[in-house]
Parts: sequence; structure tokens; C-alpha cells
Amino acid sequence: MFATKDQKGFMWFGTRRCPTRFDGNSFRNFLDIETIFVTGIAADNQNNIWFATDQNGICMINSKTQKMEVVVKNPKAPQTGHFFIDSFGKGWYSDWFGIYQIDLQTREVKNYPFRQTTYVWIKASFIEDNDKNLWVIGTDNGLFKYDREKDQLLGVLGNDAEKEGNKIPIVFSKATLDNNGILWIGTHNFGLVRFDPKSETFLQFLSEDQRKIILSVAMGKDEFGKTVIWFGDTEGLGVFRPDQEKFFRFQDIFPNAFRVDHIFMDEEDDILWVSTSEGILKYNPKNNLFKTINIPDGIVRFPVTVNRFLPDKTDPSGNTLWLGLSHSGILKWNRADNSFQLVKLPHPEFLADIRWMHQLEDGNIWIGANQWSYQRPGIWEFDPRTSRFIQSPLSQLANKYFSVPFFMYGFFDHEERLWIGNSDEGIRILEKSSSRDVTFWDSLTQAETLIKGNNLINDMILDKTGKVWLATYKGVYFIDPKSKEFINADSISPIDIIIDPAVNTLHADRDGNIWAARWGSVTKSRPDGSIELNLRNGLADRENKGVVQDKNGNIWIGNFEGLHYFNPKTGNLLRFTINEGLSSNNTLNRLTIIGGKELLIGQKNGFNILEIDKLDRNEKPRKIEIASFKIHDKPYPVNDYEIPIILKRKDNSFSVDFTSLNFSKKQDNQYAYFLEGYDQDWINNGPNYLVNYTNLDPKKYTLHLKTGTTLGEWNSLPFQMEIRILPAFYETWWFRIGMLILFLLMFYTFYRYRINQILHMQKVRDAISSDLHDEIGSSLSNISLMGTIAQTNLNENHPSSNFLEKIVQESRMISNSLDDIVWSINPQNDELSNLVARMVRYCSDILEAKGIAFELDVKDNFENLKLSMEGRRDFYLIFKEAINNLVKYSDCTKAMIQIHPDQGRILMMISDNGKGFDLNTIHDRNGIKNMKKRSLKLNGKISIDSRPGQGTSIKLDFPVR
Repeated sequence: MFATKDQKGFMWFGTRRCPTRFDGNSFRNFLDIETIFVTGIAADNQNNIWFATDQNGICMINSKTQKMEVVVKNPKAPQTGHFFIDSFGKGWYSDWFGIYQIDLQTREVKNYPFRQTTYVWIKASFIEDNDKNLWVIGTDNGLFKYDREKDQLLGVLGNDAEKEGNKIPIVFSKATLDNNGILWIGTHNFGLVRFDPKSETFLQFLSEDQRKIILSVAMGKDEFGKTVIWFGDTEGLGVFRPDQEKFFRFQDIFPNAFRVDHIFMDEEDDILWVSTSEGILKYNPKNNLFKTINIPDGIVRFPVTVNRFLPDKTDPSGNTLWLGLSHSGILKWNRADNSFQLVKLPHPEFLADIRWMHQLEDGNIWIGANQWSYQRPGIWEFDPRTSRFIQSPLSQLANKYFSVPFFMYGFFDHEERLWIGNSDEGIRILEKSSSRDVTFWDSLTQAETLIKGNNLINDMILDKTGKVWLATYKGVYFIDPKSKEFINADSISPIDIIIDPAVNTLHADRDGNIWAARWGSVTKSRPDGSIELNLRNGLADRENKGVVQDKNGNIWIGNFEGLHYFNPKTGNLLRFTINEGLSSNNTLNRLTIIGGKELLIGQKNGFNILEIDKLDRNEKPRKIEIASFKIHDKPYPVNDYEIPIILKRKDNSFSVDFTSLNFSKKQDNQYAYFLEGYDQDWINNGPNYLVNYTNLDPKKYTLHLKTGTTLGEWNSLPFQMEIRILPAFYETWWFRIGMLILFLLMFYTFYRYRINQILHMQKVRDAISSDLHDEIGSSLSNISLMGTIAQTNLNENHPSSNFLEKIVQESRMISNSLDDIVWSINPQNDELSNLVARMVRYCSDILEAKGIAFELDVKDNFENLKLSMEGRRDFYLIFKEAINNLVKYSDCTKAMIQIHPDQGRILMMISDNGKGFDLNTIHDRNGIKNMKKRSLKLNGKISIDSRPGQGTSIKLDFPVR
């Protein structure tokens, strides 16, 4: 129902439901408050959006918070419309009873009532003239001028006009202002009114159907820069041309008639926005890059296709072009007055499909065609100055060749030799000066070397060095200038570089490179024939035919699904279609560059023209605006994007919808982004305007955004916004330092606890050792002493003598064992070296007492090695058991004891030269079982090796700290 543009460049639409914002990519509806029928929207100097509604009076959307609020509401008359902000910052709106002025700062409202009539609806709309005078378009009350000094409305035209001559029963709708300061006002019953605000005079213009109500008007310019007045009514859209004083209506915009509620002309972008009952119409004249020239009716039989273009060298003005047609002949087109003249080919002209035209220095034009009547001629020489066809000896000779008159390609070389050919019968070279055949090869040679295997020839061109190139089903060929051999240029390149070798057309660029339009690709070959570039991705259809180069070095490619543009410098590949103004997407083999700066595309019943410089004048990248910022897909309010956005740790996934507010076609806009602190380089997002990041680490980021055009032009100054994701409390430095201090305190507490435990255990062990030695040890000594004394007082044959002997022996054995326990418990003996010294003393004492020779091999580097109290006891008892068994059972004369520390392990070996024993027959010796159990407790392993008569060897290996 209404359209306007705010100060940032967003489009706003008033709909039957709510106000809606459009950024060029997506629409955002504002539904905070029920509005209905939004018929007037305006932005103040702070870009707050004010609008009139049908349900809640005047509302406003805050530009920073994007929140909607009701500003003014009359409960008795909530319907308001046509909100307008004048040059003095005052707001104006209307209801059923009159108009109102509102101070946007204080929100004070003043009423200007209208005379009540039978008209029931919103009473007025508003407009300013070039002198900043406010004009009130008061429907059936009339046109009013607001007198600021007197603060009153003055009736100028209509029912309430002050002048009797201007009291005319007109029902006004809306107005627009042209560049000359003239008001154009639509009416319900008086057509279109031209009103001069200075002289306060008016003119009436009626359309053919005077019953149509003009609901909306807007000033615009046509393609020639002339003023037009767009108008909309209950039947559709049209224009009024003031210079012709005529109305013109657009047909078939929608299938059925539609109502136009409002027309808005965006003067910055020259885009017309039309609010209709069927939706929003947008007209952007810049979208039509291509100008269409239609062949007038009656000139030639339709349908006809323009195949070729040739500028006429004989016309010094440069306005004459010759157009080769698909039938009937050639057209002479004068671009100055857009006039056409058909020059028919000699009979049979209708079935002659022109394939090439070449103009010599003498001015004559040579024309070659596929003659679908199968009747000759198929080649003509034409004098454009006399508009006569010439039957020269050379043309007569040329028309004798080939089984059917299909002359698919032809040109004159630097020596004025005519080259002609068709797809399956090869090439002929004819000398112009002598009118004789000077072909380098006979038909058989061509058939066996070039055309063999159905290798059809599709095109033939001449490069600037005079080399001839051929487009064939088997690839690109050239004719060696010296040997005249046919060379397959594609064979120079790797075999897998081309998927489909078939070539449709060729083009030699200004640098001598050869461009080949193939099935499925377009290739660029160096002058030697080797392929430098293979363009496959991005072509809309597999069939490519027609390649030309413009003055900027860009390549244009004909395709069944549109015209393709390739920039070799940037690698950009674009596609132009009917959306950009092409008459048809089929541009196969109908491209011609005129002077490097103008591209002509043959079409059915006409042709398209593109001025190459228009591409440079096309839409430039705009300033970037942020359309939305979301956290976990929910809107997140941001008042100022120049201030860093601070997010919590849980809000580490965000999305940004950004736009350049370019309302050209969506696919014409390109977007790129780069998150500094995360990405390594720019990410080209194509036409996708949404940026997403998830699960980001807490730190500072800078999001860089830029927009560009499909031609590769980007914003010179990308938009930047700083985003800081705060760490969770457990990721902060103070939390980590606190945790470190807490850990150190806990560690120290545990350390002190362990030290105290160790000290306490040492005290306990000292006490136990002392108690065992002092109490139990002394008691055992007394028992042994008393037993010995008792033995000396008894006769040898006394019955108690044996018992006393056992008591003495057992008490001594227990005393020795107790002494071992006391020794191991004593903390002073925790060092492993003390244990080894005790073991050495023990074995020395017992072996010397038994008269057994022994050898000790004990290393002395035990200082840093420790065993637990239990470990020392197990080690000592294994050693003691082995020594005791050696003394008791081996009957040896020599023993060897070795104790070595080795890289955190203890290696012990005890061997003798005694009688040995059979390990398989010994099952019940507790000593051996105990040694094995104790070795397991040490996490070690023990091995016993013994044979009868060969002595015994015991090896122990276990780890130590």
C-alpha cells in the first residue's frame, strides 16, 4: 500500500498487515503491535520510522532498538494515513476528519479539521514543492496550501477553494513533483491535473477511459532522459508523457487487472517501486544492459534471424551496418535514423541462410550462405554503393565447388585469396587476381588427412600472422605455413585436458591466442597451439558457439542458455539472459564486436546491442549495512556496530545478515567475509549474504565484510565490526590463578600430611624397634642364658638335657629372626646400601663358619636406590633363605654371590659347586616356595637352575625406585 526509503537505504513497505523492511535480499515484518493498513511511512533525521496505521494510530520504530511503539492514538478514530515529514521536521498525517501536525520531539499534536462531507475515509495526503511549501491533497475537500506564518490551511483548488473560479468538484488522490517544480495530481474524477504552485494555475489531462481513477503518481525519466509521469489506477500501471500529452498503459504485467495504491521513484537508484494489489513491482532500467532493435514489420518475412553483422567501410559516417539474415537476403541498417532496407539476394533468395560476409578494400562485400534450396549460387559479390550484385569470374568459379551449395565459412587472406569450405567436403583456395584454384591439397589428400573419420569442419579463421585455423569434431587444427600440413593443435597438450574435443567456432584474439568454443567447454590456446586455459565450470549449457573479444580483453561466448562474459584477468565468468534485456537466451554463433566497444547479438526479428562501457558504468558496490545480528538464530539487539559487541561464553555462535542495499537483481551482488582471529583469508560467499560462525573460542575477533558486483568490483573500505566473546568464569585468568593457588595449598597440605605421617611412622617404628629389642630381645637372651646355665649343671644323661638344648637353639633362632625384624623396622636402615651391607656380613659370617670359600661381587652404587620396608624384608629373606639352603644342603666347597644395580633394577645371583638336586623331584620345600612368593611381591622374577652333581644357581631380578 506504500513504499519509501529510509536514510540508510533500506526500503520500507506499508502492507495490509504491518510495516515491512527490505534490504535487497530479505523482508522483515514488524509485528510487535497490531497495525493493519499501513498507508504512510517516513524516516526522521535519526532514522526512526514513523507510520500511520488503521488500528493503532501513529506508531514509531526506534532505529537503534528496532522496537515498535504507539505514539498517538485516538480511541474514537484510530484509523490514520499518509504520514509525512516536512523539511522543518514536523510530522503530518490524516484521519477521517482532517489533518494533524505532530512535533516529533515533544509529540504534541495539533488538529486542522476539514469540512465534513459524505466522503468517509482518510482525508488527505501531503507533498512539498521546491520552495518547501507544504501542500495538502485533500480528497473531496480540495487542494490546500499550508501558511506557516499564519499556521492555517488555504484552499487553492477544489470544493473548498477560496477563489470562486477554482471551486471545482474534484476528488484528489496523490501528487508528485517534477524537476520544473510542477505538481502532478491524480484524481478520482478529473483525470491528471498539472498544477503550477507559483502561479496556482492548472491544466487537466484526460485518458481515453475517463472513468478510471488515478490513485497514485510519480515523476520519472524515460530512456532518453525525458520527463514522464507514472500513474496507477484500478486497472494497472502506465505513463503520461507531458511532451506528447498522451497516456500509455502497460499490458500483461499480471494476468488480470490490478490496483495500484502507491508509486515510489527512488531517485538515487532510478528504481521505480509500485505497490499493487498483487504485490510489489520493481522496475530498474539499469537492469537492461542490452538495447533491443526490432526489425520493423513489412520489411522482411517473419520469422527471420539476424546471423551476421558487417560495418560498411564505404560509409564515412560509420552509421551503416549490413545484417546477414537467415533468409531473403541482407538488411541495410542506418543506426542514425534506425531505418532498414532489405536487399534481396538473386533467386532463390528465400532459402539462403547467410553464414559469412567479408568486405574487401575495394568496398565490395562477399557473402556466403547455406543454400537450402540446393540451387546455386551460394556465394555473391555485392557493391554497397550501387546496391547491385556482381557476377565476377571469381564468384562464378567459387559457386562451382562442393556437391551442394553450402558455403559455411569463407574469408579473404592477406594475398586476396578467397578461402571457402563446408563441413564434409574440405577447403578450396581461389586466387582473386587470376580467378583460378590454388588449393594446396587435392580432395583425396584432405579426405585422408583432415576429414577422415567424419572429422567435420565447423569453422575456419585467419589470425593476424596469416595462419589459418580450423574448428573440427576432433579438435583445433592449423595449417603449417611452410609444409601446408594439417596439424592437430590439441595433440600438443596433455590428452586429458579436454573432455570433448569437438569445436564449433574459433576466435583469434589481439595477442594471437586462439579461443575455441567447444561442446562443454571453452579453451584458450597459445599461438603455438598448446592449451593454456580450459573453461568448463559455470557455462549454462554444453553447446557453446561464437567467441569474440572486446576492447578490454574480455571474452564473450555464445551459448544456448544465455550470453557468457569471461574476464581473463579476474577469472570472473558471468551469464547474461533475458533478465538483463536479451531478446532471447539463445546467442549461438551470432556475436559480433564492432570497434571493440560494441557487442551485437543476432536475434529473431531483430538484434541486441551492448555498449561495452556500460559494464563499467553499471552498479558500483555500496556502503554495507547490517540487516540483522543473531545469537543462536535469535535476534540480538545491537545499537551501534562501531562499538565492540560483547558476548557471553554461551553466546559463541552468531550469524550476520549484511547487505549493500543494492536493489539490482539479487544474483548481481557478491558477498565476502573474513573473521580475523579465526579465518586465514577472505571467503567469497557468492550471492549468499548470510555469515555463520559456531562454537568460537573466547577471545577478540574482528569481522570484515565487503560486497561487490559480478564484474569483480568490491568495496574499497570493507565494513568492520569487533566481537568479543568473554570467557566463562572457569576460563578467566583470575579463576585459573585461584585454582592454581588452591591446588598448591592442597598439595602443600597433602605434602605436610604425608611428611607428618612419615615422621609419625618413623617414631612408631623406632618405638617398635626399641621395644622389640629391649623387651622381647632381652627376654629371649635371658632364656638362652638360663638354658645354657641349666645345661652346665646337668649330667649328660639327664632326661632334660635334650629339651634344654632345643630351648637354647630355638631361643637363639627366634632372637636372630627378631633381630632381622628390628633391623628392617628401624628407619635408620631405609637406605638400600645398609641392607646390602647387612647381607654381605651375614653371608660372610655363615660361610666362613662352615669353611666354604666364597667370592663376593657387590657394586657400591646403591645410594640413590630405595625399597619399602616390606620390600627390604622380602629381598633380605630371599637372600637369607638361599644362603641357608646353600650351607645346609649343597655340600659345596665354593660359592659365588653377585648383587648389581642396573638401570632401576636389582640383579642378584647366588651359585655354588655343590651336589645340586633335581628340580622335578623337589615339591615340598617351603623355602623355595617362599622365595618365589616373595619375588612376586617385589614385582620381580626368580629362577633356580640346578642339576645333580652340577651345583645350584639362583637368579633374582626386580625393579627399585
